[in-house]
Amino acid sequence: MSGTRPVLCITVMLLLGAAWSRRRCDYSMILSTYTQLIFPELQNLNLTGPFETAAKNDRCPSSKVTRIVRSIYGMTEQFACLGEGQQEDSKVSVVSKMGQLIKIYCRKTSMGNGRNATSCKTVQRKKERRRRRIKMIEMLINCWQKLQSAYIQG
Repeated sequence: MSGTRPVLCITVMLLLGAAWSRRRCDYSMILSTYTQLIFPELQNLNLTGPFETAAKNDRCPSSKVTRIVRSIYGMTEQFACLGEGQQEDSKVSVVSKMGQLIKIYCRKTSMGNGRNATSCKTVQRKKERRRRRIKMIEMLINCWQKLQSAYIQG
C-alpha cells in the first residue's frame, strides 16, 4: 500500500504539469472555429468587413496574438453590457458566441478577471446604444481579421 502512494503522487503531479504547461489559449482552434461557425453567420448578416476605423479608434492596436484575443474578449463583454435589458437578436448571438469561443479555448487567467463593475454603465438613449453596438461589431470584425493575419505571420 505504501509503495503505490509515491507512484500516485508522481502521476498526479505529472498530470497537473501537463495541464498547466499547455498554452494559455489554443489559437488554432479559436481561429478554425471562428472561420467555420461564426464567420458564416456574419456573412448572413452582411457583416464581413473590413470596416474603416481611425487609428485612434483601433481597439486592437497590438500585433501580438495574445493581446488581440484579449481585446476581442473585452469587446464581447462590453457588447453584452450594451445589450443588457434588450431582447436578443442575431448580432447579440454572434458576439456572445465569440466570447464563448474564447472562454472555451483560453485559460480563465489569461483573460483577466472578467467584467468590471464599472464597465456596464447604462446608456440613456436607445439610438446611441444601437449606433455603439454596430460600431462595436465593426471593430470586432476588424480585430478578428487582424488576429488571423497576426497568427499566420507569427
